[in-house]
Amino acid sequence: MCGIAGAINYAPNPEVINEVMGHRGPDERHSYQYKNLYFHHLRLSILDNMGGKQPMHLNENYTIIFNGEIYNHQELRTKYDLECTSSSDTETLIRLYEKVGMAFLNDLDGMFVFAILDKQNNNIFFARDRAGKKPLYYYKKDQTFIFASELNAVRAFINPSLNEKNIISYLHTGVFYKTATPYENVFEFPAGSYGTINLSTLHFKIEKWWSINDFYAQKSNDDFSTALNKVDGFLTNAVKRRIDSSDLEVGTFLSGGIDSGLVTAIASKFNNDLKTFTVSFPGSFDEAPLAKLVADKYQTKHTEIKIDFDNLLNDVEGILSNYGEPFCDSSA
Repeated sequence: MCGIAGAINYAPNPEVINEVMGHRGPDERHSYQYKNLYFHHLRLSILDNMGGKQPMHLNENYTIIFNGEIYNHQELRTKYDLECTSSSDTETLIRLYEKVGMAFLNDLDGMFVFAILDKQNNNIFFARDRAGKKPLYYYKKDQTFIFASELNAVRAFINPSLNEKNIISYLHTGVFYKTATPYENVFEFPAGSYGTINLSTLHFKIEKWWSINDFYAQKSNDDFSTALNKVDGFLTNAVKRRIDSSDLEVGTFLSGGIDSGLVTAIASKFNNDLKTFTVSFPGSFDEAPLAKLVADKYQTKHTEIKIDFDNLLNDVEGILSNYGEPFCDSSA
C-alpha cells in the first residue's frame, strides 16, 4: 500500500505525515506545492520502480498522487491508444484523465484512491474505488481543506474535537454510519464516488459513479451452468490480472476457508512457484491444519506464522490504533 495526503490553505509538516503514515510507504516520500495546494506521497513500490515516482506530473497541467493498483491498466492503454513513457499504472491514470476526464472510472479494475491537480480548471479531482478498499478521509472547515489516507494523519494535523453524537451512534450500532467519523468536520470520502474541489473557493462536490444497488436490481435469466461458468471466468480473470500486474512476487493469504482456498487453487495455475501464508494460534479457531491441506494439494511454498496471546494485554492498544478508528469486530 501507499499513502497520500494533501491540503488547501494549510501547510502540513511532512515529518508528521511520515511519522504517522510511514508504514504505508517505506520506499519513497515526496512532496509538491502549487500555490495554496500541498501534495505528499508515501510509496510502496509495486510497479515500475523508476518510472512510477509520485507526485507524477503531465504536461505542466496535471499532477497525481495515487494509492492502489489498477490491474487492467495495460489493457486500457490499448483501448484508449495512450502513449506512455513508463509501465506505471499511475501514468495510465493521469493520461486517461487528460484524454477523457472522469469517464474512464467505469473501465478501471482495481483498488484505488487518487487525487489529480487540474491546473486548467483550478481544482482537484478525487476518486475512490467501488468497494472503498483504499481509504480516504478529509477535513473541511471555513477555508481549510485537508485529506489523507488515514484518520490518524488528519488528527495529527489539526487535533479536531470529538463528535459525541457520532461516537454514541457507534457505541449503539458498532459502526460509523456512511461518511461519519469520531471527529467534528472530518469525513470519510464515500466508496464508488468522485469529487472536485476548487482551489480558490473550496467549493466541494461529491457524486457517486458506481453503486452495487444497480446490480442487485438487474434480473438474470442464466441457468445454473451458465452462471457457474460466468463466476469461474470472473474469478479466474481477477486472480490472473493480480498476478500479471505486479513486478514483485504475489502470494496468497491462506486460511482454511473456501474463499482463500479457491483463490489459491486458481493462482497456482498461473504461478508454479506460489507462496502461501497462514496465521496459526492456539484454540478451536486455528485454521492452520486446513490451510496446510490446501497448500499441500497445490504444492505451494507455505509459511505458517505462529502467534499467541501471552502479550495481548500489552499489545491491544497498538493493535486497535492500527485500524485508525474504533473497530467493533472481534476479528481484530
